[in-house]
Amino acid sequence: MIEVAALLAAFLEATGREAVIWERREDGSPMLLGTSSASFAAATEAGVGAWDAIAWAQSQGLHAQLVTTSESVAWLFVEAGHSPDADRLLARLVPQVRRLTRERDGATGELVERYEEISLLYAIGELLGGTTSVENVADTLLRELAVTVGATRAVFLQNNRTTGMLSPIATLGLDDVEYPSLALDQMGHIAVTAYSSAGAITDEGAAARAADPVLTVRGGALMAVAITRPSTGVGITGTHQIPIRRGNAVEPRTPVPLGVLVLGGRANGQPFSAGDRKLAVAVGTQIGTAMHNASLVRAAVERQQLVREMQLAHDLQLKLLPKPAVVGPEARAAARLVPAESVGGDFFLLARLDRHRTGVLIGDVSGHGYQSALVMALALSAAAIHVQAAFDPSIALDAVRRSLDDELSSTEMSITMCYAVIDTRAGEVRFANAGHPHAFRVGADGQCVRLAAVVPPIGFSDAPIEECVMSWRRGDRLVLFTDGITDARDARDQRLGEGAVLDMLATMTHGESPETMLEGLFAQVESHTRRTALRDDLAAVIVDRPFEERS
Repeated sequence: MIEVAALLAAFLEATGREAVIWERREDGSPMLLGTSSASFAAATEAGVGAWDAIAWAQSQGLHAQLVTTSESVAWLFVEAGHSPDADRLLARLVPQVRRLTRERDGATGELVERYEEISLLYAIGELLGGTTSVENVADTLLRELAVTVGATRAVFLQNNRTTGMLSPIATLGLDDVEYPSLALDQMGHIAVTAYSSAGAITDEGAAARAADPVLTVRGGALMAVAITRPSTGVGITGTHQIPIRRGNAVEPRTPVPLGVLVLGGRANGQPFSAGDRKLAVAVGTQIGTAMHNASLVRAAVERQQLVREMQLAHDLQLKLLPKPAVVGPEARAAARLVPAESVGGDFFLLARLDRHRTGVLIGDVSGHGYQSALVMALALSAAAIHVQAAFDPSIALDAVRRSLDDELSSTEMSITMCYAVIDTRAGEVRFANAGHPHAFRVGADGQCVRLAAVVPPIGFSDAPIEECVMSWRRGDRLVLFTDGITDARDARDQRLGEGAVLDMLATMTHGESPETMLEGLFAQVESHTRRTALRDDLAAVIVDRPFEERS
């Protein structure tokens, strides 16, 4: 006992007195635990076997104390002197040193005994840390655990969320036998029982054969352990119980089962022990955490891919829209589209029909998001074709309606659409409006006149679309926008409203350019909403024809 000997040597150095401690074994023979010198140990060995050790010590001019610990009884012999406090301290310290030494040796022994288990956990950690798919290393995981607990047959079952079954992704020692998938209501099977309890179960004998006929075809004990991760509320695998605080204590999170490991066919024929179950639970938790982390990684990658795709769709959608410069040089235009999401259902179209005529179209597909964006792309493509082919706005709008009829019927969606043609030679604007509420002629004096709708939105009705005519004077401008602008909400859920927009447009009486008017319109929306998220897409197009007629 090196530690005890070191303590006694320190006592000798501090007091100048020799000391020794002898333990009396069960058979009565002495065992030296520590001494300050070999000669003093030899001189005191006889006292351990004496009938009265204290009397013997006094006859030798020594002090003797009985030292006890929870494990042994020993005699402490010290040379006579006048340091009773030091003697008492030494008598207290020796048992403490003995106890700590035993605990250290016990821990070291347990580490040695559990070396294989520690190596297994470390190896599994390394294996799982190098992959984002547990399925790719399932065979290795199963083999490593089976070897450590002495199993020759095993299966790794994973919960297949598509089928609702426990399906094998790796097997060991089953040769050509196919392990079946298990329904989660098959409660007599050990794998289903372990999965349902999110714990570890062992069986042997007839019970094991009934619990898993495949792994116990040649007899032997069984062990099944659930692969689990702690519940964190809403996650990739679903919604589970969240930890609950009761008083000052927080209840542990409910383990969420993801699969099961089942092992059998121990080579020594012995049943699985509590230590085996504890090791299997540790491995199952480690694998479950890795499986959950892998699902989170896959979900994050998918989200990043979706963000990239939505950004690409946003860019492509904006590229579908015409540049305002297409109506020059006779007309000036400004237009802007701001989807509520990455893509939306609002759109506009500008067309230079000839020297005297400029076409302006705006549309708003019901809803917003990617489905509206797909219908918007179809509507914009159809409109681009028909506005060039038809002189009459009502004919063009009716042709667009026929082109979209099947798509709108199947999706149960609708489109408000207004198409106007400014004809400066005739001094008029001719238009057809299918349910679009926000289309105006704004005069040089600030007066706003609505281009009224004559039929419901496209998709609601097959009623004939009539053409309307309105005078067009120098200084007039067309202002068309979607209801996302008037329905824009502030933090108190208050709408901007059409009245506020028209009041702002009425102030534009100084020959402001379309770009200036557009900036004012969107500045008004931003001032109203501030940082409140948009609920609907925003679109606006403004056109005027300030140029003189050419002969």
